[in-house]
Amino acid sequence: MRRVVRRALVRHAVFTAVAAAVLSGITVGGLWLFASGEAHRTARDVSGRVATAVVVALSEHHYDPVDPTSRDEVLAGLAPFIDSGMLARVKIWRVVGDQVQVVVSDEPRNEGDGRSFDAELARRLDSGEIVVLPVPDDPGHRYERAAGQTLLEAFVGFRDAWGVPMRLEVYVPVDTTATVRSAMVDLLPLVVGSLLVLAAATVPLTVSLARRVERDQRERQAVLHYGLAASERERRRLAQVLHDGVVQDLAGTGLLVDALLLDETVDERRELLGRVHGLVERDVEMLRGLLTELAPGGLGTPDVRTSLQELATEHERTAGDVTLETAVAVTDEPDAHVVALLHRVGRELVRNAVRHGAPAEVRVEVDTPEPDRVRMTVADDGCGFDPDIAAREGHVGLRLVGLAVEERGGTLTVHSAPGDGTSVAVTLPVRLPELLPSPTGHRDR
Repeated sequence: MRRVVRRALVRHAVFTAVAAAVLSGITVGGLWLFASGEAHRTARDVSGRVATAVVVALSEHHYDPVDPTSRDEVLAGLAPFIDSGMLARVKIWRVVGDQVQVVVSDEPRNEGDGRSFDAELARRLDSGEIVVLPVPDDPGHRYERAAGQTLLEAFVGFRDAWGVPMRLEVYVPVDTTATVRSAMVDLLPLVVGSLLVLAAATVPLTVSLARRVERDQRERQAVLHYGLAASERERRRLAQVLHDGVVQDLAGTGLLVDALLLDETVDERRELLGRVHGLVERDVEMLRGLLTELAPGGLGTPDVRTSLQELATEHERTAGDVTLETAVAVTDEPDAHVVALLHRVGRELVRNAVRHGAPAEVRVEVDTPEPDRVRMTVADDGCGFDPDIAAREGHVGLRLVGLAVEERGGTLTVHSAPGDGTSVAVTLPVRLPELLPSPTGHRDR
């Protein structure tokens, strides 16, 4: 038991660790997406404030070409934003057809660079939208990359004093990693801590389930051992019956026949013939009894009433001192599979009651509580027992019956109490699936 519980706790701990790792990864990924979205919103807000503050002034200048005085005035207007850290770098682009060229930048080495401009991006800027994008890793942004900061570039469209389309590009520093790290410090302990509390709260359930699994395994092993031992005992009993009864009688019959052949007196022959007839008749009856025990219901497919009559006959022969009453009230006759199973179940339950309950009377009733279900109830007035207490070693008859019934889609319920007798009810489908073998060993057609 300790080993099973230990294994269950180890699995519980491993599952908790894996769940914590997965949940932490999901949390970090979610925080990163959130931080990236926040960074874009921040860049858009900053570029919007900058545009509000400087675009009017920028629109008063002409940039083809830009004279030194205008350049100094433009950079002076943008300097407070750069000095405060709101912006890392700025560029002003002049649009010529589908090409753009840097005409003003706080990094003079950028001025004069040109490239083609995306038509969709141009359309969005001309409509008044502020567009925020990650900074590309290309030669055109070599000086921004060299700053060692995480930047987002934001574009704002405007026109100069001559109405020429222009683009203001500002580089906004963001620190997504710091944002994620800060949120992790606050959120991750709460998430992982909640998971650990939940894992600790479910430890008793894990232990309980492990013990139940262990108990079920022990019961199945006990049932297996019981079945093997019962089979061996039954074989030994049959061998003993045949050896002490049938074999001895047949040997005696052979000697009588030999004597009959040698004896010439008619009266003595008749006497010997009578003894032979008696021995053969007794052995035939004994063999019929064994056949009934080995194959309940004989070689045919009896109905429920016939099956219970055979059960009563078998009981009278083996435990005649205990009264057995039977009653049948079925509205739909079960098929042969069910009748055979009910016979075996009834025989085991009656034997169980006689062997362990010491009753004066046992009653077997078969009825149909539902149109497609048949129920057998075996009740006795014996000593009873507590069903909640595990069966002692070797006392697994009910468990054996329960497994057989469950495999056929049925249920078994037990009502008992010490000193108050026992009632066992077995409910089965009236029709079993066709893949089950019939009592005669053939499949139903």
